[in-house]
Amino acid sequence: MKVAVFSDVHSCYSKMKATFVDMKKHKIDQFICLGDIIGYGDKPEETIKLLIEKKVTSIRGNHELAMFDMKYRKTFPKIKKQPLLDNIAVLSNDSIRYLENTKPYLKLKNCHFVHGTPPDRTDTYIYDVNDYYLKSLFNNSEEQVFFTGHTHKLQLITYKDKIVMRQRITQNCTIYLEEGQKYLLTVGSIGFPRDNYKTSKYVIYDSLNKFIIIRMVRN
Repeated sequence: MKVAVFSDVHSCYSKMKATFVDMKKHKIDQFICLGDIIGYGDKPEETIKLLIEKKVTSIRGNHELAMFDMKYRKTFPKIKKQPLLDNIAVLSNDSIRYLENTKPYLKLKNCHFVHGTPPDRTDTYIYDVNDYYLKSLFNNSEEQVFFTGHTHKLQLITYKDKIVMRQRITQNCTIYLEEGQKYLLTVGSIGFPRDNYKTSKYVIYDSLNKFIIIRMVRN
């Protein structure tokens, strides 16, 4: 089974559409979005309709959390809050319902999906947790692979023999999964990358053949 995993679309309809064109080459069985569908960009309604059309399963991001949690929204600075409010104002009932049905995290066989930091943190960046936290997570979880968003950057964290390793990913590549090793991958952003590679990014998890493909899409 091939699962396409992406995050932080932020209402960038044209970039999301171009990414789906790239995904079509790989015969994807399931699409999972790790949240932050809305905010920043100017095409929230079109973007959500596209995700609904493609039958994307979406996790709740911190921008969706801010949409439904007034107390949390107050923590947003104006530069983040105003685009979010502008997005919310144009959403249809169907789109609101789609966002309302997002869950804090998702588990599938051998893998775990969340916006911020596993197991269920929506607004915690993975680089804000230390190795001790990660070791505890890996040691106490059945899943081998974890997918997160929120940072808008591609990063691979591996854990084997009690050692946590972190590395940036700077190009398209394939990661082959090894027995006895655990993996946490931040999948980058569709809409607003925060690195030197101004491309939309997503990953493909092949659960049958045990590898992950990194994809950078110019659009």
